[in-house]
Amino acid sequence: EKYGLTVERIHTHIGSGSDPAVWQSVATRSLSFCALWDTVHTLNLGGGYKVGRNPGEPTTDLQQIGGPVADEFRKFAKENGGRELKLEIEPGTYLVAMAGALVCTVQDKVSTTGEGGHTFLKLDAGMTDVLRPSLYGAVHPITVLPASGSSSDVGTQTESVVVVGHCCESGDLMTPSAGEPESLEERTLRKAEIGDVLVMDGSGAYCAGMSSKN
Repeated sequence: EKYGLTVERIHTHIGSGSDPAVWQSVATRSLSFCALWDTVHTLNLGGGYKVGRNPGEPTTDLQQIGGPVADEFRKFAKENGGRELKLEIEPGTYLVAMAGALVCTVQDKVSTTGEGGHTFLKLDAGMTDVLRPSLYGAVHPITVLPASGSSSDVGTQTESVVVVGHCCESGDLMTPSAGEPESLEERTLRKAEIGDVLVMDGSGAYCAGMSSKN
């Protein structure tokens, strides 16, 4: 009242999750804020719909989490004289995470010796293009393809490697341990040679948008 403002929209965001019970709880609590102002006509529950980028990782079932949320909206309307609110969501990552991939080249391959040694694939791309692994230990699917581009040259031999970027920076790590951006983790990939192509899938969201090249 002091500043002559009218509250028309409530916006909440909880981060990534796939549990219907959690989304129902979020809807209930957020709707309680809407009840404080009869001028509110829209509740935005934000995004955070988890996408399984790697085999075995769950992807949010929108029907499963949407049912309990819809029930809470109907309950709100019934308890507030038929007042129906508009629901908004922000499913950006859910829609585009798997729609993009980083395609780069193996520009060097080196091995360190002794206990704790690794074979490293050095790329002509890195944290400047896909920051998620270096920032919060995100794990992306990685595929190595032959430089020739011919499917007949795709070998069956594999090796355990650590994939790193082109920056002179210890944090430019493309294969960290899950959730631990500073921990190296080997990945079993098709045996690579210098000049081969490396594809990092699941790069359609929070990658180009956070790229230092943009």
